[in-house]
Amino acid sequence: MQRASIVKMGMIAVLALLAVGALIPTIFTPKKDSGEQAPAWLASYDKVWSKRLNLGLDLQGGLLLQYKVEVEKAVRDKVDRIDEDLTRRLKDKDPTAKFTTSREGLGTVYVKFEDKSKVALLDEDMLNYFPNMLRSDMPDGQVRLDMDQQYIEQTQDYAIEQAIGTIRERVDALGVAEPDIKKSGKNDIVVQLPGLGDQDFGRAKKLIGTTAQLEFKMVDEAGFSAFFTEVAGGIKTDDPTSTVEFTTENGQPSIKARTKDELKKFFEGKVPEDKQVVYEQVVLYVDKAKEIVDEEKSYWRTSLVFSRTELTGEYITTAQISTDNRTNKPYVSLTFDSTGADLFGKITTENVGKRFAVLLDDELKSDPVINEPIPGGRAQISMGGYKSYNEIFAEAKDLTIVLRHGALPAPIHKEFETSVGPSLGADSIKRGQMSLAVASFLVIGFMLMYYKGGGVIANFALVLNILFIMAGLTAISATLTLPGIAGIILTIGMAVDANVIIFERVREEIRLGKGPKAAIEAGYGKALSAVLDANITTGIAAVVLMQYGSGPIRGFAVTLLIGIIASVFTAVVVTRMIYDFINERYKPATLSI
Repeated sequence: MQRASIVKMGMIAVLALLAVGALIPTIFTPKKDSGEQAPAWLASYDKVWSKRLNLGLDLQGGLLLQYKVEVEKAVRDKVDRIDEDLTRRLKDKDPTAKFTTSREGLGTVYVKFEDKSKVALLDEDMLNYFPNMLRSDMPDGQVRLDMDQQYIEQTQDYAIEQAIGTIRERVDALGVAEPDIKKSGKNDIVVQLPGLGDQDFGRAKKLIGTTAQLEFKMVDEAGFSAFFTEVAGGIKTDDPTSTVEFTTENGQPSIKARTKDELKKFFEGKVPEDKQVVYEQVVLYVDKAKEIVDEEKSYWRTSLVFSRTELTGEYITTAQISTDNRTNKPYVSLTFDSTGADLFGKITTENVGKRFAVLLDDELKSDPVINEPIPGGRAQISMGGYKSYNEIFAEAKDLTIVLRHGALPAPIHKEFETSVGPSLGADSIKRGQMSLAVASFLVIGFMLMYYKGGGVIANFALVLNILFIMAGLTAISATLTLPGIAGIILTIGMAVDANVIIFERVREEIRLGKGPKAAIEAGYGKALSAVLDANITTGIAAVVLMQYGSGPIRGFAVTLLIGIIASVFTAVVVTRMIYDFINERYKPATLSI
């Protein structure tokens, strides 16, 4: 029997050592920006166990962003592609057929044939290519195709999942440690970037929010001058708040303004359906050597392109930064897949001598003249020529990150933003440590005074409890937040509460005249159901909070649930093993409890 007790104590020691081992990388990893070097042996240790206890946004500072995904745009894009594919297949099947297609609502396409007999082209074989479109015949040679509602919902869900994955890849490329990116509600995405410095906030927001729809369109050189000259008549010269004005640069007319939003508002309702106004930022400096931008003189100017997209970024296989040997300026070099290479070669062959606009969303990145056909599937994007070398390089680097990791499947709009400075996070850590220390001191002091020797055993179990919680958080890669520290403090109270219930039962058995061994067996046996009932009900509440809560609430729930498991184990199993070991080895006549 005594040997069995020794084995049990050995098991507790092994568990404690494993918990300490799990926390070693966290303990010995220097704090960010501390200037300290990690010990040499830690690299070898990381090969065996490299997980660390992650601190949340409220403890180490950082950035929290919430975005809404325009999932309807993803559905409309899907229907657009179906419309284009359907038109191409119908023309391939019967080149003489004359028909028009039109859109209605979120997922409806109408096909109207001039010759009613041609409706037969939309037979079962044709519709097999579009299994998610439901057919309804209309009068006058018209067919209605409705996207299946379940497929619409699947497309919307996939848009959010793909957006989360794309954002995570961009954030990883940015170098942020332990980012937390997850869906919130129906169409929202919450992004937490703990440890991000103030100087990186702007870059992170720009990188995450860039939709990155890379498109190649032809510049409308013939209608360029006439369009901008005509719309210039609508400029309100008597409005002192307006910065919109007509300009001519390098012989080309344009409309410019201080901000892009002001230009967008000006051009509302003035652009023909087959044309698109695009925007280009011109950056001017107060001191170019020090890269101090002149906010008053910098402006946005416009250009005119055809709405038809000749080529998109979906065909890109590689994107990397290269340097122009003539100007020594960085640019982005692109390589297309075989389909993209064929399309690019065909476009450049048919449009020699014309300007080809490279657009990222609605912003003009470059508009080179096609001097000769380019069949090799390679292209380049020249970055802002008005910017400094460092700015151009940074812009090129961010663009390659976006292109390598794909475009967002739908536009996203920022709904909420908050930042926590490192100093505030450090203050939160100090306050959390203080509250944990005070709570532990009071609980430990109470247990020692009231239960004497039993208090020593309960306090030992309490220390193991905290150790197991920290190791558990590290093992599952959870993030410790300020509410999580509150969960640990609550767990401390619950852990000793279990021991209080057990010890009071043991005291009752002692008052009935039972010896130490019998009193321990009876006390633990009678108290077990009460301890389990209390912790199971609290655990259910923690699971519910973890499932439906977000952010701080989820952090609290995760810590609480791990704490409940650890506290039941330490308060019931560990203390019982210690008492069994004492009774078997030392056979005390009385219990200090």
